Amino acid sequence: MVEITNDVQSLLLIMLAVMMAKMVGDIFNASLYSSLLRLKCIPYLDVEPFVQHRRERLNLELFSARDVMEPNVRVLHLKENIASLAWLLASTSHGGFPVVGRSKSDHTQVFQGTIKRLELFMLLENEHIFEPETNNESFSFSHPLPYEKITVEKLPKPSRLAMLLNCYTTDPRYQQLFINLEPYINKSAMSVQAHFSLQRTYIIFRTLGLRHLTVVDLQNRVVGVITRKDLMPLPLGKRLRLQLSAHSPDGGE
Repeated sequence: MVEITNDVQSLLLIMLAVMMAKMVGDIFNASLYSSLLRLKCIPYLDVEPFVQHRRERLNLELFSARDVMEPNVRVLHLKENIASLAWLLASTSHGGFPVVGRSKSDHTQVFQGTIKRLELFMLLENEHIFEPETNNESFSFSHPLPYEKITVEKLPKPSRLAMLLNCYTTDPRYQQLFINLEPYINKSAMSVQAHFSLQRTYIIFRTLGLRHLTVVDLQNRVVGVITRKDLMPLPLGKRLRLQLSAHSPDGGE
């Protein structure tokens, strides 16, 4: 309106009226965008987490990442069996998996990175990269798939993939074949230690727009995973109240 009429004298009054209208609207109703996010069940994280217990707001700095993580983690290895990988994808709906490998110092399985479900599907469609079992952990890196071939937004042929998974899990010869995941994992994937502050975990998760966050111990071994849904208000509040009840002398009553 100001641009059309070139009446800059009313600019301050118009801005003040718009700001007051928004403030009054926010007091009585949620914004249109927030309402649409809830209706579509989109896991959107607020700028600041708000969790109450006994009518008091909880300070997330007093909690750690282990308090909200999912401890039962399905991990993959750098050298993964084809039949086991196909069974894992067919029996779960996880969007990504932590990948572990042997440490050179004490041979424990430590966190190496993550790989997405869609990327695993694309790898399984290329049977020529499968290799037979060897006695060592080394793998040949000949002719890895290009990055553009495994990074897709959706599956090109979902029906064909279901047939492949069924074939890989039932055919005995795929129990002797393996795939090298090392060239394809995201080695820059974020991870936090189990004792890391929950408040800062929330900030990292929201700021970087993560879908999964791996939780490790002091030896860099995978102990849990945090997803976006774990940090939503209802699941987050439920888990924190369980933690308070477990440490309360009266059982949280």
